[in-house]
Amino acid sequence: MANSLSTNNSNRNSNRSTTLYRQVAAELASDIEQGVYLAEQKIPSVRKLSKQLQVSISTINQAYALLEDQGLIRAKPQAGYFVRKGANDEPVPPPLSQGGQPKAVTKTELINHVLENVNQKTNVNLGCAIPDHSFLPYRSLQTHMQKVTRFNMEEVFDYQFSPGLESLRTQIALRMRDVGLRCHADDIVITQGCSEALHLCLSSTTEAGDIIAVESPCYYGFLQMAKLRGLKVIEIPTDPIHGISIDALKLALEQWPIKVFMVNSRYSNPTGGRTNSEKQQHLVELAKQFDCQIIEDDIYGEMPLDNNMAVPEGKEAINTVIKTHDTDDRVMYCSSYSKTIGPGLRIGWCIPGRNKKSVIQAQRFSTMATSSLPQLTMTSYLQNGHYDKHLRSLRQRVTENIKLFSQAVQHYFPKGTRLSSPSGGFILWMCLPDNVSSIELLHRAQEDSIAIIPGDIFSNSDQFKNYIRLNCATPWNEEVKQAIARLGVIVEELSIAND
Repeated sequence: MANSLSTNNSNRNSNRSTTLYRQVAAELASDIEQGVYLAEQKIPSVRKLSKQLQVSISTINQAYALLEDQGLIRAKPQAGYFVRKGANDEPVPPPLSQGGQPKAVTKTELINHVLENVNQKTNVNLGCAIPDHSFLPYRSLQTHMQKVTRFNMEEVFDYQFSPGLESLRTQIALRMRDVGLRCHADDIVITQGCSEALHLCLSSTTEAGDIIAVESPCYYGFLQMAKLRGLKVIEIPTDPIHGISIDALKLALEQWPIKVFMVNSRYSNPTGGRTNSEKQQHLVELAKQFDCQIIEDDIYGEMPLDNNMAVPEGKEAINTVIKTHDTDDRVMYCSSYSKTIGPGLRIGWCIPGRNKKSVIQAQRFSTMATSSLPQLTMTSYLQNGHYDKHLRSLRQRVTENIKLFSQAVQHYFPKGTRLSSPSGGFILWMCLPDNVSSIELLHRAQEDSIAIIPGDIFSNSDQFKNYIRLNCATPWNEEVKQAIARLGVIVEELSIAND
């Protein structure tokens, strides 16, 4: 570690986004995770490491304090710092889910109840998958909003009828080339967030009584939309790391007349699992073979965790979407800026392919037009090249937070708790002991002003009764750390009470 840090001194000095003590901590954390320092082993003293790296004692003290907060090391009076027991352990992921037969959605009342409670004011919000305002470029957006209200006043107060502002659609089309998808501004429809995009695509391809397939677990919004449309849902077994089972989906397609398959493409909600390029290709081939369509929700697509950004030479590119492999317009791509820029802007879009005409018609009959000011603001922001810089900062913060949250869960939750290792996004999917009800945990947590999302709402079945989802896009501090510790205590109490 000493050699690598000394060699990179010049890089550290030029890297303004990361302070020196955080780099020291990151190198030590990497050594611990790779087993250079084993559990219960002593690490170099503050004075020794300060001399080795030629940095101040204060810098090393700050680095060690951060590692203590992360649960990787602990101090022993008069003895120094030691690696915590379990610090090298990889989290055990939740098991492969189960499938089922098509059936009507029965969870909408529960979903509404949970969302009503989550929206209540809490001290620590680990529920809604929305980044804290401190993670988002509000000041920059404010500057661009002031600019467009000053110089584009007529457009601000005018309608932006479907398919939306052309200059914004052009910017989106340019960004889609990053995933190997060449499309034109005319192929894109601007929507009120990703939810409207998904709903418009679903309504353009289904009728009451049709069957749709979803991952298990899936984004609960898919279930709400299916209920609203009078559709039946069949859940397909899904691995929290590697995504949907292609074999299980093929079997379901052979048995049932599935009209549409709805899927989070690059990073799943709630598992954070990734659908790789090979599996994306298989999905398109199955859609073609069984003459059905795919609605692709890529809302977390631009949020790979930093440790998943690099692609070894000769390996498949991470940056592909299902639509990339589409040759006959079977895939309807949907996304938004809600998870990366600001949920309140409500800027989403879809590339509906063969269904574009019916999507635009449905939008004109419902919302008619998408708000002009957010579209003009977002266009100005994208044109000025701020987005990629912001994404780099956001990914770095989220990557660090995922580690902090994961380590805290492993430290404070009872034995037997299983935890996802997401490839992207900013949420954790947790499997609690079998006898713990996530709904019970929800209510107990609310008494302590802590918000979570119970796993029950991510499936039309009852197989995720002992699961929860945590939002990690919130500043890591002592209050959050203590909230996770409190959740661990409640889980332990519920497990004992229900034993």
